[in-house]
Amino acid sequence: MIRKLRARIIIINMALMGIVILAIFTTVCVSSYSNAVNDMERGLNQVVGNRDFDRDRATDDNAPPFDKESKGSFKQKPNIHDNEPMQISSYVIVELDDDGNITNTTENNVSIDADDLEECVKLARQSNSISGQIGDYGLMYVKHDFMEVHKIVFASNNMVFANLRNTVLVSVGLFFGSMVIIFLISLWLSGLAVKPVKKAWEQQKQFVADASHELKTPLTVILANNNIMMSHPQSRVTDERQWLESTEEEAQHMKQLIDQMLFLAKSDAGNTQVQLSEVNLSEIVEGSALNFEPVAFEREVLIDTDIRPDILMQGNQLQLNQLAHILIDNAVKYAEDNSTVTIALHKHGDGTEFTVNNKGSVISKEEMEHIFDRFYRAEKSRTTKGYGLGLAIAQRIVEDMNGKITVQSNQTDGTTFTVYFKG
Repeated sequence: MIRKLRARIIIINMALMGIVILAIFTTVCVSSYSNAVNDMERGLNQVVGNRDFDRDRATDDNAPPFDKESKGSFKQKPNIHDNEPMQISSYVIVELDDDGNITNTTENNVSIDADDLEECVKLARQSNSISGQIGDYGLMYVKHDFMEVHKIVFASNNMVFANLRNTVLVSVGLFFGSMVIIFLISLWLSGLAVKPVKKAWEQQKQFVADASHELKTPLTVILANNNIMMSHPQSRVTDERQWLESTEEEAQHMKQLIDQMLFLAKSDAGNTQVQLSEVNLSEIVEGSALNFEPVAFEREVLIDTDIRPDILMQGNQLQLNQLAHILIDNAVKYAEDNSTVTIALHKHGDGTEFTVNNKGSVISKEEMEHIFDRFYRAEKSRTTKGYGLGLAIAQRIVEDMNGKITVQSNQTDGTTFTVYFKG
């Protein structure tokens, strides 16, 4: 799936960029061709102007050439300094009478067959435009009418198409070069884009596998209990109490696991709406610490509290109770025998800091990178009953209240979970 997604990203990106680049190069080619045609038209106008207009016009020799728009009417062409007219050295100028008959022909570095020239003149006169191209003969023409003189100048349009061909070849080369570069960039960007998707996909597969494994164990016990009870059809309920209690216990474990998974799933989907109100965090932490006193006493673990009274904050009481329960439960569960679990709550700067410390096995750097992952359990905790979801839930609760949770572990100070809430 990841490979298909990555390939789709590359194809879509290259297609969109290819269309844009193709449109740009097409515009460049069309613009280059249009400019070449305009330059040649000005060049042909200049040829006629140099040979004829300088003699007939009552202006100085430096005056710009004129275009004939209608008989006896002229329009002065703009003086374009940045785009000089194409210099044309090979051309044919044909003079015509009023009936369109050729009266004089001036050839310069080129000659055209008489029959072909007559046909070209005919085609040019049939056109309503004062300039154009005759594709069959590879010629471009410009018509000039001055007083009683009618002229048509012809020149090969090979330069125009040569310029177009060069522009197209350069554009094609740049296009394929650009597509190679875009492919490499798309390949790199697609890797970055699918990286979080790949991680989420792997986490989802791991989540399903772990959840299936965790649910399989209590289901196996429940089914085994039922088989035992079904093998004693004459027994009374009191006789099967052991199996019923075992079934009840495993069912409760399953319910707890499902509730935890649903909480995380809703959080991932953004469906959890945390209702915040002013709560007394000191009372919540103190109450949770007291609840674990019997458990700690059985394990010969001492709970030492340093809780400042009446620390108020904006939070959700149920979730903060769950947070304190998870952290204190972990601390007591994994503490060394005859050690002390220290619970502290106090103001720190502009916020509130809640810490839980125990002395036990040091959490390695590799384990700390995954300590908040779902279903993750360190090697030392695999013999302890649990699902590996508690710290993942604790992290989500803290983040939902704009807080931050961290862990530090070393041989000297033990393991400390620190929760910091702003405000």
